Amino acid sequence: MKKKIIVYDFDKTIYDGETGVNFSTFYLKKYPLKSILFLIKYSKDLLFYLIKIINLTTLKERYFEFLETHSTEEIEKLVADFWETKKHKIYPWIKGELEKNKKECEMVIVSSASPLFLIEKFLLSLGYDKVFGTNFVNDNKKTFIAKIDGENNKGDEKVKKLNEWAKQNNFEYEITQFYSDSLADKPLYDISKKTYWIKNGVKLEGMPPRKTLFDKLFWK
Repeated sequence: MKKKIIVYDFDKTIYDGETGVNFSTFYLKKYPLKSILFLIKYSKDLLFYLIKIINLTTLKERYFEFLETHSTEEIEKLVADFWETKKHKIYPWIKGELEKNKKECEMVIVSSASPLFLIEKFLLSLGYDKVFGTNFVNDNKKTFIAKIDGENNKGDEKVKKLNEWAKQNNFEYEITQFYSDSLADKPLYDISKKTYWIKNGVKLEGMPPRKTLFDKLFWK
């Protein structure tokens, strides 16, 4: 018998923001000079991405290079402090929805393109059962390395990770409900029984009618 699961995206679905951007802004306030110098350098990387000299994975890796001067312990503290300042941006309907979800399925899962080290502990503390994100090779090591381990967790990769996880744990699954703000998640929308589009923080039935400009630029 298939395990019934409910799956959420995170940014603009559960959380009213973009985690990576918001975290770098938080970091900028703590380390302004260091951050300004980094952002000047990163603007060149962004240009290289837009003119197709580097790919999205490389762009994302370079975005987090500013953390390479910190230990894993320091980063964990930064992340915990960050969520203390941002937890109010979880959409107000989410708490009740999660409580309802827990009665309707066996596991409630979040799958996000955001780095796993930024979101995992926070989401588990909110009551989600499993969190997928973009893995960096520094996970569970003493020093941070701005290198993605595997693929950026977006699009088809989200389905692939779910399949691998289910296979490793010897079960099959069906997604009874899926929540996202973006058509970049079409592979998950396509295999879900019931779908929700989170538009400006409001839950609507169905899926987005078209890709946004952000989708076209960063989630091709």
